Amino acid sequence: MIVNVISESIFFPKGHGVHTAFLNTVEMLKQAGIDVLINSNKKADITHIHTIGPYALIKLLSTKKKIVSAHLIPESFIGSLAAAKYWQFEAREYLRFFYNRANLVLAVAPLVKTRLQEIGVSRPVEILPNPVDANLFKEDIKLKTEGRKLLGLKPEDFVVIGVGQIQPRKGIEDFAIMASKLKSIKFVWVGGKPFKQLTVGDKEMNKILKNKPGNFLMPGSFSYNEMPKIYNAANAFFFPSYQENAPMAIIEAASCSLPLVLRDIKEYKLLYKNGYLPGDTVESFTMIIKKLLVDKDYYHHAKKDSRILSSKFSFDILADRLILLYNSVLGAK
Repeated sequence: MIVNVISESIFFPKGHGVHTAFLNTVEMLKQAGIDVLINSNKKADITHIHTIGPYALIKLLSTKKKIVSAHLIPESFIGSLAAAKYWQFEAREYLRFFYNRANLVLAVAPLVKTRLQEIGVSRPVEILPNPVDANLFKEDIKLKTEGRKLLGLKPEDFVVIGVGQIQPRKGIEDFAIMASKLKSIKFVWVGGKPFKQLTVGDKEMNKILKNKPGNFLMPGSFSYNEMPKIYNAANAFFFPSYQENAPMAIIEAASCSLPLVLRDIKEYKLLYKNGYLPGDTVESFTMIIKKLLVDKDYYHHAKKDSRILSSKFSFDILADRLILLYNSVLGAK
């Protein structure tokens, strides 16, 4: 089987989860023995599309057997790009048009499938989460040492990390408040603004970052291959985002055995079910992180839960499922 994997993320800023999901899909298929083309004009048995821009649209309209991974729903734009609320209707109509041109749509999370059906996607929709490369993202003492050196952290520091674009939807304000409350802990947010001034809340974010406490570090973005070092440098992962679909950072952190402190939102309940520590206020987040700091049994139990959660997103499990879905499309008339 030859699969042509399409992603415009190669041509544009790469500090976001869709690009990582694309990279992982390619690597997963290669490890499963599938012949993979990337953004190719060569003949393939099936085309698997990850983005929704003009190049992807051309591929979508010009091939017969095609699958689209649905990483985006209309709400994805609202918390990410400035003025998105003014063109939400157009975004919804375009997404419906785009997804309805596929033979099969792969929703990256249960709530995504529900939302696609609500906006009028009539093509078959299956749930297939984003995979994580457990050979790359794993707990490792050497990576921990290298990561702390990269971030300028001391061996004895207790480190809480967050990963994602710098935008209000990610809960950056709560992350900063937590740092101001727990000054003995180093809080590190890794990520940037790949869409520059187009990012929603840019001025608001700049104000928060200008006044952040000294234990709140913002080293910027790192390459995909450096991220295992960054996760390993931390003691816990804190992600107070208000809206997500299927964030790569969470399963990457879990694969590195980091306890997961997440906002208690519906998306996670449906996608993960358990395996993380939920909170919904600064007070509840503070209580959880303090307990991780002082209670070794609680901490090690949370690490074990993370490893169990990440195993559900392994290449071995999801590659077999994806290949079955490819064959279902190839076998359809």
